[in-house]
Amino acid sequence: MNEVKILPLSLRLIFKDPINLLLAIIPTILALSIYIFFIVLIFKNSDYFGVFVQDWIPDPQTAGWVGKLVTAIFIIFMFLIMSWTFILLAGIISAPFNSLLSYRIEQKLIGAAISNDAKKSFSMLLKSLGATFVNEAKKLVFILALTALAFVLNIFPLFYPVGIFILALVLAIQFVDYSWSRHDLNFSQCVGDLFKNIFSYGGYGLVFLVMITIPLINALVPALATSFFTVLWLKRQKRLT
Repeated sequence: MNEVKILPLSLRLIFKDPINLLLAIIPTILALSIYIFFIVLIFKNSDYFGVFVQDWIPDPQTAGWVGKLVTAIFIIFMFLIMSWTFILLAGIISAPFNSLLSYRIEQKLIGAAISNDAKKSFSMLLKSLGATFVNEAKKLVFILALTALAFVLNIFPLFYPVGIFILALVLAIQFVDYSWSRHDLNFSQCVGDLFKNIFSYGGYGLVFLVMITIPLINALVPALATSFFTVLWLKRQKRLT
């Protein structure tokens, strides 16, 4: 399979399978719901800001306008927080969903039997929650170490390209790891696969790193990257033609 074809194939594997589509959109909806909850909470309590500023502004009308201004600032701040943290929150929420998504995509591509029963699929997701979060905790240590290295390198302008490449590699690892874990690769095998495919993983990780910066599109990144790196890993393992 030509690697150029992996991205459209990854999209089809999500959007042409109703269960895969649900696994892709539910984490995004949950993440958005959390932000919307806090925005609505701020808006509903806007009167309190007006009461608060009355200690400094005696005129009730002026205090009311200032209170509305403070509310607007808080809402804008929430949108900024959302743009900075959405992919992280969505990534944490989507871990068990992405694990099952990766499994279903692999089963589909290697021609194995796969259940189209949504109830059975989500039952499998619930049963795997514990193992998924343990694996995510292990992965987090390695990712934090690489991120810290990238941060140090980015202090020096000469090493900017290396720091950015490491961040792209960190992003790729988050999604390749679903395949590593499913096939019970030990740490040395994971490191071996990483270095064997370092430029491929890092290069495609850079593409998704750019996509994260684009509003709305970044909502698709966790599911699309899971699908993409599952297909790429299978190709690299010569399990695809």
